[in-house]
Amino acid sequence: MSQATSSAFNTRNRYYNPVSRIQSLIQNLDAELITLCKQCSLPKNVGSASLNNDSTISTAQGGSQHHQHQHQHGNSANSLIQQSRPTSNANSAGTLAPDAHKRMLRNTYRTRVIDAYRNRRIFTVYGNYHTVRRALVRRGWLEKLPASRHAKLQTMSEDSLLEHARRGNDYEAVVLSKMINNFPAFFIWQSKGARDLFAEVKPYRNRVRRSQFLDFSTKVGLVGCAEQERWFREDGVCGMSYPRVYRLGANSVEERAAFIEDFHHTQARALLRYLKEHRPVDMVDLDHGIVLSTTIDYALNKVKNMIRQKEHYSLDDARIKMPTPTEMVENQSFMVQSTKVLHTNAKFKVNEKVMTEYARLAAQYLDQIESLRPDYRWDGCRNLWILKPGYQSRGIGIVIRNSLDDILQWTSNNQNRKYIVQKYIERPCLIYRTKFDIRQYMLLTVSDTQVTIWTYRDCYLRFSSQEFTMDDLRESIHLTNNSVQKRYKNKLTRDTRLPKNNMWSLDQFKCHLRHVGAPDGTWAKIYNGFKQNLTAVVLASLDETELTPNAFEMYGCDFMLDEYYNPILIEINSTPDLSPSTEITARICPLAVKDCIRVVLDIPRNPSAATGLFERAFQVNYNVNKELDGTRPLELNGTQMKLFESLPKIKTNPRSRLLRKILNTVPIPNGNKLSKDKSKESGQKKVLVGKSAGNKLSRASSKALDVAAKTTLNSTTRENLALQYTAPK
Repeated sequence: MSQATSSAFNTRNRYYNPVSRIQSLIQNLDAELITLCKQCSLPKNVGSASLNNDSTISTAQGGSQHHQHQHQHGNSANSLIQQSRPTSNANSAGTLAPDAHKRMLRNTYRTRVIDAYRNRRIFTVYGNYHTVRRALVRRGWLEKLPASRHAKLQTMSEDSLLEHARRGNDYEAVVLSKMINNFPAFFIWQSKGARDLFAEVKPYRNRVRRSQFLDFSTKVGLVGCAEQERWFREDGVCGMSYPRVYRLGANSVEERAAFIEDFHHTQARALLRYLKEHRPVDMVDLDHGIVLSTTIDYALNKVKNMIRQKEHYSLDDARIKMPTPTEMVENQSFMVQSTKVLHTNAKFKVNEKVMTEYARLAAQYLDQIESLRPDYRWDGCRNLWILKPGYQSRGIGIVIRNSLDDILQWTSNNQNRKYIVQKYIERPCLIYRTKFDIRQYMLLTVSDTQVTIWTYRDCYLRFSSQEFTMDDLRESIHLTNNSVQKRYKNKLTRDTRLPKNNMWSLDQFKCHLRHVGAPDGTWAKIYNGFKQNLTAVVLASLDETELTPNAFEMYGCDFMLDEYYNPILIEINSTPDLSPSTEITARICPLAVKDCIRVVLDIPRNPSAATGLFERAFQVNYNVNKELDGTRPLELNGTQMKLFESLPKIKTNPRSRLLRKILNTVPIPNGNKLSKDKSKESGQKKVLVGKSAGNKLSRASSKALDVAAKTTLNSTTRENLALQYTAPK
């Protein structure tokens, strides 16, 4: 009973595609019937005609032979066996029929291949994306098979494949793929790390390339987009709600210092929130309390300074200032004392009246700082941070910590994984005390002049298998990824109204909103928040995005909600899981893929074509004039600016001419042998210059003479000449 029941239960819970199932059954029956015909020694054309009435042979042979084949198909098996024993002439005719059949099939397939190439309808799909294949085949496209698909059949010869080819079976697909092997593919569905082939024909490709710094499908790239989105923020159009995050790599000294400062600030706000959410009588013990009131004073002063900086923000405030030794000691003391309160509920050594006043000030300061920074409302009293590898997905390597030393040590020990540290959302929206997130699809398309952002009007919720608590930091409680939750069993004490497969459809979530009395228009507010977040992310990344025409990409975007139903962007996946893991994904994933093909292929040909549940959220117009060969040089157009119609003639000073004449005729005093030799050389130079230029001395020659003369005059002579000829007259 156990084996039979388990096998039956597993069979019921599997998801089969009825179309592929029927096709496989037809192929199996086809192969069995061919085998029976061979055992009965029937000619192959008889079997082919009886199997496929609308094949090429039956069409070419006319209505008379088709009627004859139908009559033969109606005979009994004994008459067919008797007809399969012809004379020698009949045997020779029977051997020619398969060759003619192959020739006609080959010509038919070649015609289809040429037509597909002329109309740019050749595609390649890598992976088990059968929904994409079926959508393209229905539109008349031919598939160019990758090497891994039908690998055994691709090793067969073309004649062998034509022998078994039937309409829609695998043999026909392989034959067509062999014929179009030398043609480029005009639609490519590939993985993110694959090389972009056939770029010269600008195919439809499901990858939009961008730089690593702004690739929002990675954790590190999303941080870069969060830093840039402030330049594109516009109320009601685009704006990003994203938890505070820091890159703690080996070379990020400034971000490391900024994180440490933020950790201390968050600890101060956490202590004030603790005072606000607890009764004063439960927090004080005047006789046995171990935490002094100076800890509260330090937290109040820290938050007060934060409010002052936010109200009068400047670039000077943005610079990270290293703390002084005194401040470091005060910080360390505060962290130790506040941790005792937040983690072990230690008592304060004050009376109830003083604590009441402290609680009032704490609530006042928290309201002020949260009005300036709405994301501070997501913080709680635990100062929890989540650490994620920068370039991994599916919840791999994610941990949650609440100790500064543990966080810094973890990132230092795993520098090769490029960890980022992100503020954990301690006050999320819960459904029946259980954490959840929302998977929303986004489609990005690039044309010759436009970048369009499409959002899907359907989505689904993913629940954790355990009830939410911050006393336990295991991944089964805090990570809602399906790849993580499928490894755990649902907690027995969990609310029975939650789904066993940990997923809800959008309709179920809307029903829950009505049940809990959420305000009208709550879902419209959430969905508009989705669009604004995704628009801000895409706009922030456009500066370093390759705007290749016909490129597109569908993303799986994960959101959470705060206590007021405001969406918070968590991450964006470039290769979302589209497998039918549950009833919810078995319905929504194929529909999303079909609608994606509609937007990519149908809209360019017909702007009014149906787009399914995808709607245009935002559109960016651009015009980049790129030369195909890249040989066109840079052109500069303009006119030369004239300062003067004719250059003015510069008259030389008479004193300069007179000084130059005197220096050339000054007698040189007799000196040592070296000075005599120099004087002879200088005299020769003067004679040569006088012969060549006469009385007119050029500037260059006069300067040379000046230098030569100065090297032979003593200091007294130079001073006397300077005083004599520079004095005013």
